[in-house]
Amino acid sequence: MNHVLQLVRDILESDKMSAEMQLQLNKICELEDAFVNGFSKDKWKKYFNLDIEKGQLHNLEIDHVIEITYKVCKELFVK
Repeated sequence: MNHVLQLVRDILESDKMSAEMQLQLNKICELEDAFVNGFSKDKWKKYFNLDIEKGQLHNLEIDHVIEITYKVCKELFVK
């Protein structure tokens, strides 16, 4: 299973973003820039730590989706 997770991660990292994803990322960056404008150094550090933890949760969610997909595909092809 770990090989499947790593394979999917590698593909996701090397895959190009769609135009829709790039536009959404640009929107998020613009909103984030407006939100953090004027943050102190301490506030930036707290915000950065929060962002890291949100990224970790997102990675766990992706891993979970991959695991479910793998199990479903395995069941479909074993029958």
